[in-house]
Amino acid sequence: MDRDAALSLVRTLTRPALELFSPAQLNEFEDDFAAWSLSAGALGVSEPSVFLTPPAHGLDTTLVAGMFFQVVMEAHRLPVGSQERVSFIRKRAKDYLVTQLAGQITLSQFYRLLNLIEEEAGLYFARPDWSGGKAALREPREVCLPLPLPQPEPVKSEALRQALAKIALPVKGRRKLTPETLGGYLRETEGLWFRLLDFEARFQVNKKTAWGYLNLLLQEGVLIHNGEKANRVRYALAAPFQAGPASPPEA
Repeated sequence: MDRDAALSLVRTLTRPALELFSPAQLNEFEDDFAAWSLSAGALGVSEPSVFLTPPAHGLDTTLVAGMFFQVVMEAHRLPVGSQERVSFIRKRAKDYLVTQLAGQITLSQFYRLLNLIEEEAGLYFARPDWSGGKAALREPREVCLPLPLPQPEPVKSEALRQALAKIALPVKGRRKLTPETLGGYLRETEGLWFRLLDFEARFQVNKKTAWGYLNLLLQEGVLIHNGEKANRVRYALAAPFQAGPASPPEA
């Protein structure tokens, strides 16, 4: 395994993660990452506390780099092709990010980082030395094309569309909040838990209007509630509209 190449990928993913979620750390990023990379080879997936213990003030290079290093090393052990490895990294990184950053980031930031993970990990595993030399015969753009059989969508789009079409939405906010725009937003969440603030920011509505729509969707069985109060409240798609079971509510 080319450890230097793996660390290069980890660095590529770590910097934009800190830029999004902890920009104050960027001034020390180069030194922090250099110090971390000296011991990265000694860290193993059997030591999850190294990666999952949040620092006292937001995220730091050790936490983010350790998380990416762990999922990249696990992906190397999979006896599958590059696309499956990229999907594995994306899913595991998503799980860690939700655990560490729930309530701290917006959905737009979250999906921006997921797209970066998919792009950079795709280029990494398309290298000739990870694919038996076959990738060297192709153009780089071709290597990143999706497989003929795509992964199933996490949201049952048609069932969601039909359910939203039956709901009598309030007149107020109708220009921004329609069955189509609501469906688009809920598909983007992929069944993950989201906050009232995320909904407000997406549709540029006030808290009262956002709460009214979310409460209506709860009553109609489109959404579920995590049972918390105040700023710990989270919403997610109900089970009939998810292809797989919902993850546990996050704080």
